Amino acid sequence: MSTYDKFKGIFKGISLEVDDLYLLESFQIGYFPGLIPEPEFAAVLRAYPSIRQFLVKKCPSISEFFEKVISENPPKANERKLTAYIDKVVWTIADLIVYNKCPEVYDKLEFHGWDFREITLMVTLDDKVVIDGGAGTGRVTLEAARSARRVYGVEPVTRLRQFIRDKASEAYLKNVFVVDGFLDEMPLPDNCADVLITSHALGWKLENELWEFERVVKRGGFIIHCPGTANEDGDEYVHYRLISPDWQYEFSGYRESDGWKRKYWKQL
Repeated sequence: MSTYDKFKGIFKGISLEVDDLYLLESFQIGYFPGLIPEPEFAAVLRAYPSIRQFLVKKCPSISEFFEKVISENPPKANERKLTAYIDKVVWTIADLIVYNKCPEVYDKLEFHGWDFREITLMVTLDDKVVIDGGAGTGRVTLEAARSARRVYGVEPVTRLRQFIRDKASEAYLKNVFVVDGFLDEMPLPDNCADVLITSHALGWKLENELWEFERVVKRGGFIIHCPGTANEDGDEYVHYRLISPDWQYEFSGYRESDGWKRKYWKQL
């Protein structure tokens, strides 16, 4: 199934439009090469030079990619089908747009509903310092904050960080600290946390991420990942790296809304 079809199914009822591309952050635009459908994207860039200018200025590191897309995909006779091209572009990257446009919709997706006891039955969070890496809409951050001494939600998307802060305020949780950062570059000191958790966020830069986790977690602390991957998942690279002699994670299954998934953990 293409990402276009996948996101059309996941985000039913949402309306996306070409101006939503202005919502994207620079690191999100950096994901375009190899992800976005280039023939359709070329048509959009030609039709909307202001969007092209915004994307290039926002993420100059891939300016050559935009030039390549334009040069390798000349105008077609059916360029008038611009509406269809826009639809293909924005829905192929719908997850990136939804994070910024309507995080409340992303927050309600069924996969967020896995049982948090998958964490707390492994390690108590009472009076612990916890990191939620790739915090998203803050499900793990807020769950952990109900018993932890302090929780750092590390999240690179500005709109999602504010969403978490708003939810924490509504829940009167004073021990939540939301910070801008990536899994492989967390703005936190060495050995600062007792527990680090990721949920549906692992693997963009896997090796660097794994090193970073072990930098910020204390000796004797726990690292737990619920990446949302299934036992029959076709891409096994992350699984075999985690359980390899290099990283030595243990794993087991847990239930999400759409079936059994893998959970990984280790104690340093």
